[in-house]
Amino acid sequence: MKKWCAVMGVLAGVCAVQAMPIEVGSGSNSAGIYIEWKDGFSVDFMVRFAEESISGLALIQRLAEETPLTLVVQDYGFGEYVDGIAWDGHSNEGWGGGEDWWHYWTRDAGQVWESPMFGASDRIVVDGAYDGWVYGSAAIPEPATLVLIGTGAFFLRRRLGN
Repeated sequence: MKKWCAVMGVLAGVCAVQAMPIEVGSGSNSAGIYIEWKDGFSVDFMVRFAEESISGLALIQRLAEETPLTLVVQDYGFGEYVDGIAWDGHSNEGWGGGEDWWHYWTRDAGQVWESPMFGASDRIVVDGAYDGWVYGSAAIPEPATLVLIGTGAFFLRRRLGN
């Protein structure tokens, strides 16, 4: 029982951390960036900008300019591609086979996450939008989903008497 309580505490702590994104930049508009590495570490940022809109690539490049985030961008002639992201000892770069590459996700205000049919340089980011970068998995777990899974497991375990 103590073990499940500890797990719930960790999940609640993770969600609390993710609920408070790291804010950078200046301006009246803001957009979020969610980044998750293959090791499961994730971080949320809120990037402020003065322009009415910027590209998804410009958004993450601005984040890299204003924080210790390291960004590797490759230009293949038909467009630029985010090939590596590093933050606080967490780093993934290049294609590692299968799903091991940086997946790009977008979410506009009031919408759900989607994998767009275009790259970050073609994305138009406006106030309230959110971009996601996930390495090695094709899905973005919402923080609320993690809490729901943990809570369900906790109550199921209690009901079963273990």
